Amino acid sequence: MESFWLCDDCLFAAAYEDYSTLSLYHSQDEVEQRIAALHRGLVRLMPISADFDPEAGWGVRAFSPLPCDGCGSPLYGQRHRFTRL
Repeated sequence: MESFWLCDDCLFAAAYEDYSTLSLYHSQDEVEQRIAALHRGLVRLMPISADFDPEAGWGVRAFSPLPCDGCGSPLYGQRHRFTRL
């Protein structure tokens, strides 16, 4: 099985279709562009399933310098493992 590491934005988009936090960091035009980038990245990877458990401490990288495998964001941050079905 192939695994992918997704940023928080991709996590919320894939799991909940929730884009509400994007407006905290981006203008309205940037939010629309970011949503489109998230969607393109996730469609390319589908079908995927969450493969992490934050309570048990596996499948989560608290800080990663690697780009997100979904949207390609180069920003450092938390990553969650997903596996292609």
